[in-house]
Amino acid sequence: MESGNVKIVTILVSLPMFLTIFTPMIASDRIFSSSVMDYFAKNFAKKIWYIKASSPYDYGFKVGKLFRLPYFLLEKINSLNRKNTHASEESFEEQIKNMETYSPLLLEELKGLSAGLNIKMKKLMTLCHVFDSLTGKQCTVTLSTGNATKNHDTFLTFNVDTEVDDYFKILFLLFLRAFTYKIWVADITSMDYKYAFIGIPILYEWPIINEEGLSFAATGLILTDNKSRYIDEGPGMSTYMLERLTMMTCKNVSEVAELWKRTERASGTYSKWPHFWDNSMPVWCDREGGILSIEQTHNYIITVFGNSTEITGAPEGILWHANHHQWLNPNLTGSIQPQEYISSMYRADRAYDLLIENYGNITLDVCKNITRDYQGGSKKDSGDSRDICKYPDKEEPGITAFAWIIHPQDYSVYLTHTIPSNSKYTKYDFSEIFSK
Repeated sequence: MESGNVKIVTILVSLPMFLTIFTPMIASDRIFSSSVMDYFAKNFAKKIWYIKASSPYDYGFKVGKLFRLPYFLLEKINSLNRKNTHASEESFEEQIKNMETYSPLLLEELKGLSAGLNIKMKKLMTLCHVFDSLTGKQCTVTLSTGNATKNHDTFLTFNVDTEVDDYFKILFLLFLRAFTYKIWVADITSMDYKYAFIGIPILYEWPIINEEGLSFAATGLILTDNKSRYIDEGPGMSTYMLERLTMMTCKNVSEVAELWKRTERASGTYSKWPHFWDNSMPVWCDREGGILSIEQTHNYIITVFGNSTEITGAPEGILWHANHHQWLNPNLTGSIQPQEYISSMYRADRAYDLLIENYGNITLDVCKNITRDYQGGSKKDSGDSRDICKYPDKEEPGITAFAWIIHPQDYSVYLTHTIPSNSKYTKYDFSEIFSK
């Protein structure tokens, strides 16, 4: 890329990143009535921001008004990204039909967003691809509950990984980390739901926890590139949309399992709308002590709970996941085999070992240590691409962008703003917010 274009892209990426974080601050008239330093000191302490609306359409419309300039700039980035693709008319109609069938409230959101931004829905849909094309698929998760923990707590850990092998992806890493400085709460009064997330409302949300204490994380499935192997593909609802719908409508892991099993899920080898995040492998936990791991493609799904010991071969109360199918047959789904992606195999094995090693004594501190662990890779004295706390090396350019830990019983979320081995966790308490 020529130096002039690099400067342009840097500006275009940096501006929406700044504006996404600070637009509500800039829009406030309080900035004119106090010193800039005092203003930012106050607002940096405010880590949780509300978007309250009367209906899904109103929510989308308000998001559009609030983020008009960032969305405009993001659309320009999408047009510059060399991996950019646009939604075909056929795929656009397919997704609209699926949203009408399975998630009309999400369709209403999108209509409101389109109206608030004065940008056509099809163009908004294509924005999602620029993020998906930059996001790495190498996350690691663990779940522990009941007898596995010291005080019969429930914990979810999530290491969010991405790649840094080109200029766009390095900037995207900064973008991801910038998201962690502000948590949003969507509060839709007519639907009687609230949930917290980071990211860009509607088009690029990372759900965290809802008012019932249902908590979320997900890893990406790596599909085989062996052309002789079968890959299960088919139309349906994007799992990105399904994850958001789950946070809006479910109270516990049992309801989550039923929703995912009855919904036709999209699965594809390509990443253009509506096939982005099709093959995610979400995990969930709740305030009742339930934990759940889901593996799925279009035709296949398995829901693995904390007591599914006949499936996991592990003691009750622990689950773990990296980036290959552990519970479904890879020959049916098209998942990579563990040996095809050594990093995934190492991280999954290490996560299991740490859960077993600490079984019966898992606490918040143990969970923090799991996210910071770099003793399971090929180097014992430093991190590499095979570790839970991932560092890039010659084998792979993946790095842990940030991590979170959720303790749903008291609505607590612990979040880092960078790689967990080099940072402290910040606590976010949603107990008061979700009790209102």
